Amino acid sequence: MAYFTYFNKINYDIKGIGGDLQLTAITNILQRVRLKSEFIDDRVFFSEYFVQDGQTPESVAYDFYGDSQLHWIVMYTQKITNPYYDWPLIYFDLNKFITKKYGTNGATNVHHYEDSEGYEVDSTASGATPITNFVYEERINDKKRNVRIMKPQYTASIVKELKGLLK
Repeated sequence: MAYFTYFNKINYDIKGIGGDLQLTAITNILQRVRLKSEFIDDRVFFSEYFVQDGQTPESVAYDFYGDSQLHWIVMYTQKITNPYYDWPLIYFDLNKFITKKYGTNGATNVHHYEDSEGYEVDSTASGATPITNFVYEERINDKKRNVRIMKPQYTASIVKELKGLLK
């Protein structure tokens, strides 16, 4: 099921030429619903999964559900609101993101220092290890790789609930 298939249609004047009203039925992409959070909060409905570099919500949905259009269920279970930055970036895009955020040579600059146990410390602390901007951002990105996937037997219930909420 394509995510927007069940969204309501609204009449909208797309052309808006010279005061002539020309209504066209379009999908109301601004419509919002909230599915039951019990599904998200109860571990029994999920399998743990590690997203490999280059995998998208669409490819994960295809691998688990046999339908790439159920990618929205993969994103919903992660509480993703921004698919570009809430999903793990591929290595190439991570490099571009770091360059944009920290500048051309900023990837190798020190972001902070850590002790042997991984706690952030002052640079003067004994045994302090410098953590570069690249390593810092890569760690954040890698944390996004551990996802929960809704077990396939429950997807029909999620789709049914979405349809009901959008009516």
